[in-house]
Amino acid sequence: MRIGIVTQPLKANYGGILQNFALQQVLKNMGHEPITIDYVLEISRVRYCVSTLKTIILKIMGRKREFINFPRFYIRHKCVDVFIQKHVSVTRRVSKYHKKLIDEYHLDAIIVGSDQVWRPLYSPFIHNMFLDFTSGMAIRRLAYAASFGVDNMEYSDKQLKRCSKLLKEFDGVSVREASGVSLCRDYFGVDALHVLDPTLLNDKEIYEKLCQNVPKNSSKFLASYVLDISEEKKIYIESIAKQLELEINYFTADEGFSLTIEEWLAMFRDASFIITDSFHGTIFSIIFNKPFFSLTNEVRGNSRFESLLSMLGLERRLNASFESVGDNDIDWVKVRESICELKSKAFNFLRENLD
Repeated sequence: MRIGIVTQPLKANYGGILQNFALQQVLKNMGHEPITIDYVLEISRVRYCVSTLKTIILKIMGRKREFINFPRFYIRHKCVDVFIQKHVSVTRRVSKYHKKLIDEYHLDAIIVGSDQVWRPLYSPFIHNMFLDFTSGMAIRRLAYAASFGVDNMEYSDKQLKRCSKLLKEFDGVSVREASGVSLCRDYFGVDALHVLDPTLLNDKEIYEKLCQNVPKNSSKFLASYVLDISEEKKIYIESIAKQLELEINYFTADEGFSLTIEEWLAMFRDASFIITDSFHGTIFSIIFNKPFFSLTNEVRGNSRFESLLSMLGLERRLNASFESVGDNDIDWVKVRESICELKSKAFNFLRENLD
């Protein structure tokens, strides 16, 4: 079966690119031919100037708003582009979803997910993420590990009405967070299955193979992968590192780093301990069986962390203090057993809805 995948743009998000890679690997192993619709949200220079001017005005008024950093965004895109070309099957680039893509690539099904595809904040044309462009077509529609990102409803009445109607046309719906099951039931009138993020459906060896050519860092270090750094978080990280007697290696998306996907994975492979406020940073800490602490990130969505860690019995790793949680108290055998059981549930969902 030829399967199109609709997800967030494959540009400046390591975890977003790897979850798409992972889902494609799973589908290929099941005998399917997946291809991701390479959607790019075009941002013109005019829009950039208008956005910058608006940011300046809002900052003068005392409102919080961040500047768009185009140069850094571009560097990260170029940095990961080689990986996408080598490991991810994509369509030609499009700036709009439309029915022609279905016929052009002879698609039998479309899967939307994973990542925060159902959060309006990250999906300006939210109806696209409910596959409005496939209406009236004889094609299977699935959501795999789609995420709202938060546990409250952020849709307008108009968005909710339209998206609810579209979701009822799906052949199968699964979501990444437990709260997503409730949102689908209470607001959309649809039953959804709670499943693992696709990165957890593949074995660790697949990711080790991806970064095998990155030289190993033999020194013992604490990896800090924090997307939204603050003075409070820096103090926390330094305190943990001091108690563990580890040097700190800072890796972040916001301070000019331009790691390749392979180098990003090697960071988790080589670290002795990890502190992160990234959802996929947390996942890859788990995949590589590294002791870690996760910090909540309210703007980006806390429910993702809470749901993931509770599924695996790791709730105590969230916003933990060194005093309350030892640096090495994770029962990885038990965690792997939980993942194995949840993987079976996810594979059954895909098989039942794609056969």
